[in-house]
Amino acid sequence: MIGGIIKKIYLNTKSVSFKQGLFKNILISGGFNYLSQGINFLSTIILSRLLSPESYGIIGLITVFTNFILVFSDGGLSYALIRSDYGRTYQRVLNNLSWLLGIILFLITITLAYPIAVFYKNPNLFWPTIVLSFTFLFRSLSLVQGAILAKQLRFATIGKVTLLGMTVSVCITIILAFLGAGYWALVFPQIINAIIMAIFYEREVKLGYKIYPLNYIKVGFKHTKKLVASVIGFNAINYWARNSDNMIVGRVYGASDLGLYSRAYSLLTLPLVLITGLFSNILFPSLKKLKQEGGDIEGEYYFVLKVITFLSFPLVFILIALPNQLVMLLWGVKWIKVAQFLPYFGLLIYTQTLLSTVGQLLILQGKEREYMISGWVSAFFLVAGIVLGATISLVAVAQYYALSFLLAVLTFNVLYIYIKTLAFKLNDVLWFWLPKILLSVLLWLTIFFNMMIMKFLILIILFLCILLENRKEVKKLTLTIKSKYNNA
Repeated sequence: MIGGIIKKIYLNTKSVSFKQGLFKNILISGGFNYLSQGINFLSTIILSRLLSPESYGIIGLITVFTNFILVFSDGGLSYALIRSDYGRTYQRVLNNLSWLLGIILFLITITLAYPIAVFYKNPNLFWPTIVLSFTFLFRSLSLVQGAILAKQLRFATIGKVTLLGMTVSVCITIILAFLGAGYWALVFPQIINAIIMAIFYEREVKLGYKIYPLNYIKVGFKHTKKLVASVIGFNAINYWARNSDNMIVGRVYGASDLGLYSRAYSLLTLPLVLITGLFSNILFPSLKKLKQEGGDIEGEYYFVLKVITFLSFPLVFILIALPNQLVMLLWGVKWIKVAQFLPYFGLLIYTQTLLSTVGQLLILQGKEREYMISGWVSAFFLVAGIVLGATISLVAVAQYYALSFLLAVLTFNVLYIYIKTLAFKLNDVLWFWLPKILLSVLLWLTIFFNMMIMKFLILIILFLCILLENRKEVKKLTLTIKSKYNNA
């Protein structure tokens, strides 16, 4: 009896400590990241007046392939470093491995420059692809350093460097666009940003540039190959699941339509960066620390998901209810066709921001294989939906992408990951996920059949469900903030 009470008090203490540490790091990192993304987003208001959809489309054609290659630049090395308890030598060996990967990917990208131009039947793609290949060299110089900073929970440093890189990149992009550089205004800043990260991360970490013998690198790879193989296996397939639509749209409909589609898709990736990306980067090292201390990982993970749901809803509502008004406000009449995609991408924000966090939890629990399998199955359903949509119309790509995610991908992952692999409590899983799936599918139907009254009614029900679900978390968070304010 007494032992049970002591254990409960201990877990409650760890829970409070986890939440305080998590929100402290989120406030620190989030402040810088939100400011960085805010600057980037606001710059699109200016750039949309200086650059055409075709300019964005040309870069979109290239980045379909270069971003896929970028998947291999990390390959799980940062996860391996954060999860390990090895020292400085191991970190430097991983740094060598990162350089080697960077050189290989640089050469691969150069080799692919001509085939990419041929594939799209657009010779203008050759030289931008060559220039963008240099980003792999500079990114490899900051990968391990960034992982070390995350492992040390130095998110303020990461945020400051991110803000600096984004500010400089945006300024250069606007200047080049104003001078008439066209799509080149979107190319060079990416290299500048990678150089800034490499310089400032190394200045903070002081890892050095020592080159180790090949046998050291082999040993380092031996300790990480299982994780690296699983993460690459997931990311490679998952990438095409999320980007095959860009390739298909670019190939079938051309650069201008891809520019419109990509602009709409950027509003789907925005919350993934602002919310899920921020939580995920902080969640993994925070949960690792909680696991070492014997805390309640399942309970704290649900807490994070509920907070993400609460934060993402305003953007979900705007994209579904006010797409035309949003496009006119931000980018003007030249981009009005973007509005037709936004309700479907807004719908995806509600559930994708939640599901995208599970990878960190699987890696933390040593379930890399299941992580990879999840990516493969999800990719199959998403690509099938995208291909089906592309045979109908440009808008149908977004429509069937969203439907395949809601009906197939989300349902499969709830059953396979949360129930089978992680063995979360069945009642908790169903109470959390089932209403979200049902309401999302109903919203899709109201958008597809243009049922305005029903759409707003379901949005109201969705909002009330979020408030009910988060009532305890909001109360606890309010009390925590008040306590901190009174003690200040």
